[in-house]
Amino acid sequence: MDDRILQFRVGVVMLAALMIAGILFFLLGEFPTLVTDRNTLYVVFDQAPGVTVDTPVRTSGILIGRVSDVALQEDRDVLVTLKIDRKYMPRSNDVCRITSGSILGDALLEFVPGERPTQQVTVLQDKAMIEGLVANNPLDTLRNLEGQMATALSTIDQAGREVGTFAHNANEMLVGNGNQFQRILQKSELALDRFDNAMLAINNLVADEELNKRLHEALEGLPETLNESRALIERMQGVVDKADRNLENLEGFTEPLGEKGEQLIANLETSTENLSEMIEQLARLARAANNPDGSLGQIMNNPQLYQNLNEAAENVQEISAKLKPIINDVRVFTDKIARDPGIIGVRGALKRGQSGIK
Repeated sequence: MDDRILQFRVGVVMLAALMIAGILFFLLGEFPTLVTDRNTLYVVFDQAPGVTVDTPVRTSGILIGRVSDVALQEDRDVLVTLKIDRKYMPRSNDVCRITSGSILGDALLEFVPGERPTQQVTVLQDKAMIEGLVANNPLDTLRNLEGQMATALSTIDQAGREVGTFAHNANEMLVGNGNQFQRILQKSELALDRFDNAMLAINNLVADEELNKRLHEALEGLPETLNESRALIERMQGVVDKADRNLENLEGFTEPLGEKGEQLIANLETSTENLSEMIEQLARLARAANNPDGSLGQIMNNPQLYQNLNEAAENVQEISAKLKPIINDVRVFTDKIARDPGIIGVRGALKRGQSGIK
């Protein structure tokens, strides 16, 4: 074969390969961004595991953009720059989260609808900044589940050993204490028999129609009895209240007596002494009156002496009646002397004789 033809064929293959590589690079690389109308969106994450440049961004399973830059900020948050097709720009209530795109752990940014907002939903503008979330990685969940399963299996194994130990101890206890368990079973059987007899007695009691009738009548009268008891309790409460008031009044009366108790006792002792002395004097007076030789006895037992005393009293009364005018004249005379001492002289005596003083 001619070398020129061979070289031409190799050149055609190389050219075709370059054209195919260029087309693929144009379709899958950065060149589509030059012809696609895209907006920039900034998302802040606490962490961004597996997120790199060209990480796909999806919503409802549709590719709407890619990651153009990943930068670590000073506060250790991660700022991810997204290039989103303008016609697929997320809404204000959408949430951007990092999920696992495959079982190999590839990262994927996904916009999902958030909570229903109270305000009107709007489309995010170019160069807007939002906060994102990191979804749980299924592999991490499996790893945690593996640890939990290991712990659970260990716990089950330990529980199995404890059950085996308990069964072994129970077997030994049953073998070593067979007689005691036999006695326990006999006592249990006896207790069950007694319980059966008690239930039979209760059944016979309940089956008695006359007794049921009386119980029914008693239950019907129970509300009235309760009302009467309530009324009795209310009356007793009233009595207790009155007793409390009486005790309060009695306390108000006895408290001053308690404060003046010593003085009252002293006065009572004095009064008792005076009464005792008066009784003693009355006793002496009674003894004197009963003594016929005494003065009081003579007055009470001698009629002549009583008559003489009566006449003496009448004479004294007559003399006092006669002395009354003289005393009045003396009173008038002394009154005039007090007003005019010159009456005591001779001239006064003449005047007195002329005036006819009585």
